[in-house]
Formats: sequence, structure tokens, C-alpha cells
Amino acid sequence: MADQHAQIVRFPDNNAHGVDFDVITDINGARLFRCTLCARATGTANIVRHCASATHRLNLRDRETRRANDTIAGLRTDAGREEPPARDEETDNANSMWNQIDADIDAQFREARPLGSLDDDLNLLDPIQLLLNGVDDTSSNRQTTDWTVLLEAELDALEENAAQEEERASSLPPSPTAASTADHTEWYPFKSKTELIGSLIMGHTHSMLLRSLYSKIRGILKLCNISLPAWATIQAARTRIRVLLKTKIQLNFSVFDNPCFSLSARSLLSQDLSNPLVAKHIDFYPEMTNGLNIYKFSQSKKWLQDLSPAHRAPMCEVKGKHFYLFEPVQLLSAAVVIPLFFYQHDGQLFAKCLQIQRNHICQMPNNIKITIPASLEFQDPQLSTIPVNQFDCDYSEIRMDDWRKLMDSCDGVIYESSGSKEVVIPLPNPWRIKANGKIIRHVPITLYSDDTSGNTSKQFNKHISFYFTLSGLPPNISNQEYNCHFLASSNIASVLEQSKSIVEELNLMTTSGFHAYDVTISQEVLVTSLVLCFLADSPMHAEVTNTPNPGGSLHPCQMCTLKVKKKKFKRSPTYVQRFLNRDSMGIETRNPPRSWAETKMKTYHLFDTAMGVNLTSFLKKKTALGVTDAINTRFITESRSDGSLKEKMESLDLNSPASLFNPFLNLEGFDGAQDCPVEILHAVLLGIVKYLARDDISKLKADQKLTLIGRLQSFSSVSLNIDSIKPQYLIQHIKSLVGRHFKIILQAAPFILLEFLTPERKDVWLALCNLCAFIFQTNIANMETYLETLKLHINRLLYYLIKSSAQWVNKPKLHILLHLPESIERLGNASLFSTEKFESYNGVLRQSSIHSNRQAPGRDLARSFDNYSNLKYLVSGGMLYEEKSKNWENPTNEVTDIFTNNPDIQRSMGFNSAEVNPLPAVAFPQKLCLKVPKSEIASLPEAINQRDKLHQVLKIKLNTKEVLHKGVFVVIDRGDKNVVAAIDSIWESKGSSKPLYYLWVTGYTLLGVDDYYEMRKLSRTSQQALIPTRIS
Repeated sequence: MADQHAQIVRFPDNNAHGVDFDVITDINGARLFRCTLCARATGTANIVRHCASATHRLNLRDRETRRANDTIAGLRTDAGREEPPARDEETDNANSMWNQIDADIDAQFREARPLGSLDDDLNLLDPIQLLLNGVDDTSSNRQTTDWTVLLEAELDALEENAAQEEERASSLPPSPTAASTADHTEWYPFKSKTELIGSLIMGHTHSMLLRSLYSKIRGILKLCNISLPAWATIQAARTRIRVLLKTKIQLNFSVFDNPCFSLSARSLLSQDLSNPLVAKHIDFYPEMTNGLNIYKFSQSKKWLQDLSPAHRAPMCEVKGKHFYLFEPVQLLSAAVVIPLFFYQHDGQLFAKCLQIQRNHICQMPNNIKITIPASLEFQDPQLSTIPVNQFDCDYSEIRMDDWRKLMDSCDGVIYESSGSKEVVIPLPNPWRIKANGKIIRHVPITLYSDDTSGNTSKQFNKHISFYFTLSGLPPNISNQEYNCHFLASSNIASVLEQSKSIVEELNLMTTSGFHAYDVTISQEVLVTSLVLCFLADSPMHAEVTNTPNPGGSLHPCQMCTLKVKKKKFKRSPTYVQRFLNRDSMGIETRNPPRSWAETKMKTYHLFDTAMGVNLTSFLKKKTALGVTDAINTRFITESRSDGSLKEKMESLDLNSPASLFNPFLNLEGFDGAQDCPVEILHAVLLGIVKYLARDDISKLKADQKLTLIGRLQSFSSVSLNIDSIKPQYLIQHIKSLVGRHFKIILQAAPFILLEFLTPERKDVWLALCNLCAFIFQTNIANMETYLETLKLHINRLLYYLIKSSAQWVNKPKLHILLHLPESIERLGNASLFSTEKFESYNGVLRQSSIHSNRQAPGRDLARSFDNYSNLKYLVSGGMLYEEKSKNWENPTNEVTDIFTNNPDIQRSMGFNSAEVNPLPAVAFPQKLCLKVPKSEIASLPEAINQRDKLHQVLKIKLNTKEVLHKGVFVVIDRGDKNVVAAIDSIWESKGSSKPLYYLWVTGYTLLGVDDYYEMRKLSRTSQQALIPTRIS
């Protein structure tokens, strides 16, 4: 910029003194005005805008304060002959500004402020947030030169970026469509390309940047003539996006007055339904498979059969008409039925219906009374299976023989009778009234909670967090980080304290629903949801289900009534038998299951005991009943020494008694005794596998450990999907391993460990390896057969364990294995409710926690995940509601192309496009573009020398999951039998339009079962052959 002073102009201000501006010319010859009051000013084309800026007003206030102080001190000088400052003008201005800010903030803190303004208090501790909110105050304890310069730079950048955009916009000639596109830039909803790029560089989840690093990158890019927005500008953009998407960080106080910050589950579900990359994969109805090919939650027994009428998918649409449960429907055949269940089968929607017979109708003097049996189950023989495309007339269109409408004839009600009790069912279904003509989407969720460290050391600073995924998504999509949603986190509030506001919102979603936009049908819908299951480790399950922590408890099971009166009785044969679900004759005798309704009743009874009798009786009964409510117990015990807490407890007991108890007791559609399934990561890998591995490996001598390390180093993991084994680490740190390490040991154990074990322990390990091969299956071909085999393997493992030592009954995770078949039968294969995907998400939370200012980590985490959720939603093409036009609109193609056409950005947001959109079978096999190393180059076998144009390749993909290369064993379909072979080399023929691939293999013969390893033996043969690859 040329610094030639053509003249000086004075701009009149609201006070007696004007403000001088130097008139300068930039390198393009444009006329600019540089403020002499603002030390950091670089020139502006609009004097009025500059004078209205926050920086200028602060500097003007500082100047007037100095002049007033000079007058009081008697130091009167002519304004035109002011003495130059003793220090640098920039530093002087900054220090005066902060002095004024200190005075303002001190005055503000002297005022009494209500408790509900905690969010404002926290904002006062965040200078950048103050700038975004347009507040001039900030914390005095940050008065350092670097911080002052940073804040001024951010504020200047914020103002100058906005000013430059407005100037650029005003310099453009108006277009005919300017009125309609005024708010829709090329990068809508972002203001510019650099704003979007700055948001991506600032990072999210695993890739978050510190402010200093972002500023460094920004400065480096400046050298390349690339101008990124300042940090504060991006933060302002994120705030604007939150307002546009109507997302908000919710603040609630727990019953113990701890602040709990959370995101809205409604907002997150709304975004999923409006996201074209997610919505098209969601199942809104359960699927009936007759127990075959089970691999996703929508095929679970609970969703299909066990939901109460109030929690099922309430309606379906047929040819533009809406049909609801418990409303009479006339079929094309003229029969009248009442649908009780909607479900999918083979891609078609069906309904389980009760056909109205004459015995269901009672003729009254002026009308009729329709009575149906109560509590009809899905498999009840009275129900018929009817495709919904046979539905013709809804309840309001059906006419009786006398041409009166059915609705009028039955007085708008039908009755459900159990013989001793009748329940009135109103017509229409209440959901029809709530929907008001909209389609209803039924979207269950899988809720998860866990505690994790907020430090990089993974120690201390424990955060308890909530996440969820959509149960209607198949596992290949729901397991992606992209589809895992953060709800809340706190390092001061317990899981039950945080859950209060979460449960309240979930109940509202279940009973009343909420509106969202379904991008798959391009219209607004009403959404209803419920918690299909709650996942956590054993201690967290115990707290949520009001049961004691299993370790050392007299009631060690959360699913059944296994108990003992005193700890010493755990050594008795009777307890061992009950632990194994056996009687004295060894016959299977299951313990009675826990009842969720009974748990609630016992919880309320315990509180009455504490209030009506005494604390001693309360504690004794709590132990005897095996029920403990963490919220209630804390109130009862701490109120004895805390008078204010006692007053609060009495007030809540009078006005809001539910607040004194575990919020999950009132969660709609949730059964704490059945919906907290056996979690295989903690019960198996971090349970029995960890116990055995630590015990057996730690006892080995030094030379034996070296032998074991050598065997692990030579162990081939070609087909085990293991990136790195790290043998020395596994053996030396056996007592501090995590789940993935124990999975490696489990898979390698039959080949490396058996030699070092006693015969009894060898039986245990082989039984465990056989069992885990069943447990970790991701697809159940036949549920009935699978469950029978699984139970046999569980019983075999427990038999060998108890045979070696009955002290294993002190490990509750062994007993909980007996309940694994129940969880699988109710919810699907065990991998669906494994928490490994959520455990890996803890790293994301830890990264966000590191970037918190520690003043309110719960709020900072919520804000961080909200920013991430909004950004991924927009770049994925999520729909936006435009207030002016009252329409739903897409982000521009420029915005979505950044995500769609960039796999690196997709991966940074946890999205795997290959899993979401797998290639069809006809696209395989595919060659991987990898150079064949010299050590792998093979000579063309003599048997195929005559074949034309064969070239060796290193690897090929047989399908989306399997990669073939040298050393991999394959099963070859020979029509009448299958043959096992090992690949020696792979060859490609380019003679045709589509490349053909051949495997040069060596055959193996299947022999009998080896007595030592309990596996089939393979014997290498001298037979070799060239086998073409194909999809069977």
C-alpha cells in the first residue's frame, strides 16, 4: 500500500473532538482512509463503518478517559499540541482498553446474579466468545501483551473481513435475480469458500487445532497469497451456523445443582433424517426374517414383537392414505381388520391384523360395541398376516350394512378386554391427531454411556459421557464414527444426574414426537423414538438399573435373582449350583429373572423405609433386596449432615417426587432388566480372556516368555485382520492391555500357548477359543441352531473352569455369560451391542477435552461436538429451512462437492464411502495397483506357458471384504465338493475387454480332527493348478 498522504480529513464524532483520517492510496490507485486514532488501522473505504466498529469505539473511549484524567490532574494541554506518548501507541491503547475492561467487569461482578445465568458467567471467561457476542468486557487475569495483541488482531480481522465482503458485494453490478439470491452465495450457507476451508482446517474430532497452530498455518498460507479468515471469524461463522440450524447447547442443573450441558437428541435425529447420506439407509419398521440371516437391530425380536402398542411404529402409508394401528381397516376383499403390528419381510410391508368377526361385535340399542382381545402377541394364531397394499378404506370410510359409518355406529371407540378388565381405545388413533396429515417415522436409538479420562495420559479428570446411534441403520453404517452422536459429558455430574434432562427429552420424543424433514420423501414428517437398548460396562449398567455393582455384591447379577445372604455362603455348593443355573442333579434350572416393575417398587419402598423408619433399616433392606438407587441413597445419607440438602429433599418429595429417584425408572419403553444386554467387550475380552491371559502368561518363566514372544513373531496373521501384533509389548505388559490386545492373544492362543499350560488349563483355553468363535459372529444364519450351539459352548467353558477351581464363582462375569443367549435372542448378534465402536469414540472426546479452557469442559465439549455435527451435516448436503421463503433448501453444490469428491475429508469425519456404497459383485475381482516386490516375483509355471499375455499381480480384491495374495488359503468350489488350497501367485490376463485373474495354487487334503489342537488337519499335496477367480 502506498503511504502517500494527499490530505487529512476530520470526521465529526458524538463528542466535542473529531477524528482525523489520513487519505492514502493503495497499490491499485483506490482512495482509502486510515484512522489516526487506531494504531492497527490499515485503511478503509467506508469511514462510517470504521467509526462504528468495536475497536474504534474502544480506542475513542480510551482517548476520552485519558483526557478526562489529565483535566482532573490539572494537566491541560492544547488538543492540537498533545505531547507524544512515552511508550508505543499500540501498547498504550491496549493497556488503557484493558484497564477500562477491568473496571467494567469488576462492577458487573459486584452485582448479585441469578443461578440460571451460569452460561453467561462462563462466556465471560471466554474472550473470543465475548467478541462473538458483541460484548466489550473480558477477564482481567488475561492482561498480557501477547493476549491483548491476539484479541485486537482477531477483532480487527473479524471486522475487516466483514467489511471487505460487503464492499465486494456493493461493487458488483446488480443482477436481475439479485433479490432472490441476496442471501444465497456460491458457498451457501457459508459466506465464502475461505470460511468453509477455515472451518475444515480448524478441525473436528481427531483433527482439532490449537488457536496458535491455526494462526501459524494462516500466516504461512498468507505467504502464498491465500487469505484464511481469522480464528474469531470462524468462531463467529460457527455461531451463525448454529443459529441457522437451530441447534443449541442445553444447560440444565441436576438435583444436586451441578450444571449439565448437552446437545438435543431431537436436533441430531432431525439432521439424520435430513441428511441424504444417512436417511436412505434407515429402517423405520422392524424386519421379520424367520430367524434367518440376522445381522442388524431392525431384525431384533424386541423391535418386532416385544414393544408395547404405544411404542410400535404407529402407521403406514398406502397409495396416499394413512393407516394406523388399532384403527379398523377395510381390505380390498371387503373384510374389516384391525392392524396391531407393522413390519417388513422380503422388502415388502406387512401388518399383523385381527379380523373383526361377529363375536367381536355386540349390538346395543343405538349403536354397536366392538371388543377385541387384549395383549395379543405377534405370534398369536388369531392374527393374520396381510400385505398393506391390500388396505383399501380407513376407519372413517368404512360403512355398515345400514350405510351408517362405522365411526358413528361404535361412538368413536373400540374396547380391548382381558376378561376382567376393559380398556377404551379411542378412534382415531391419538397419533393421527398429532401427525395432522404428516407421515410418522419410527426411529429407535441405541444409547451408550461410559466414563473416560479427559487427559492425554488417560488418567484422572474422569468424564461421564452419553452417545447414541440410530438402531435402524445397518451395522456397516452405524459403526462409523460419522454416525455416532455425542449427547452430553460432565466431569462433575454422575451418570444419573446427567440423565435427567436426557430422559425427559427422550420421553417427549416417544410420547409426543417432533417434526423433521425427511429428505427421502421430500416432506416434513413427525418423528417418534425410543431407546431400544442401553449399552455400558457392568458398573454403569448397575447404576442405571438400580442394582448393586456386581463385584463383591451379594446380588451379583443384574438380569436374574442370583443372591446369597452372606458372603461366606458363596463357598457353598448351593450357591455354586445357582451360579451355574443348575440344580443338585446337574439339570439346568434357571434363576427367576429380575422384574423391572418389581425393581421400581422396591426402590420406592426403600425410600419410604428411610423416611418412615430410620437409616439403619434402610441400609439393611437395601442389601437384602439387592436394589440401590444412587440418587436416592445420596439424598438419604447426606441429608443427615446437610440441613439445606434435607430441606431440598423434603421439598422435592412434596412437589416433584420423581426427581428423588433414578430418571431411568421413568424412561418410556425401557426395561432395565432386559434392555441392558451382556456386553461382550467387557464380559468376554476384558472378562474371562483377561483373567486367563494374565494368570497364565504372568506365571511363565523368563525363558518361556522369550519362547512365547518368538512364536508370536512367527505367527501368521494374514487372514486375521490384525495390523500389528507387537509380541514383546503383549507379553511384557500383559497386566495393562486393552480389548484389542486380548483379541490378538485369543486368536493366537491355540497355536502359541498350549504347550505352557496344564492339561486342565488347556481344556479351558480350547473351550474359550471355540466359544469366542461363535460369540463374535456378525451374521447369524439360523438363530435357533445358533443359540443351541452357543449354550453348549458356554456350558462347556464353565464346566472346565469350575472343575479347575470353584473360586471362579467370585467372578460375576462368568455367570453373566449364561445370559448372553437371552440378549442375543432379544436384540440380535452380540457384535451389535458390543461397545467397541463407542470405546474408540472416547478418543474423540479426549481430544475435545484437551482443547477446553477447563472452566466448563462439559459446555466446551458440547459446543465442539455441535460444531462438528453441523459441519458434517452441511457438507453432506443436509437440508436447510429458509425462513424467508418457508422452504427447505440444499447447500450449494460447491459446498457438498468438497465432501463428496474428497475421500480424505470423508475419512477425517469418520465416513467410509466404500462401506456405505459398496461396489456390486460384478465389479470384482479387482486388481490392487501395487508393484510386485523383487522378492515376490515368480516365474511363469511351465503348465501355463502357452497362455497368452499373463502378468503377475501382487493382490486382488475378491469382494468388498476379502483380499487375495500369496499365502492366503482359499476354498475352491469344484461342484461336487470343496477343495482347500494355498495361493502361490496371482496372474492377470488382458486378452479380453475385462481382465481375467488366475490363481496358481497348491492343493491340500482335509484329514481328521487333531486330538491336541481339536482342529481339522490339512496335509499339503504336490498337486498344483491354475484356477480362475469368480464370485460363487
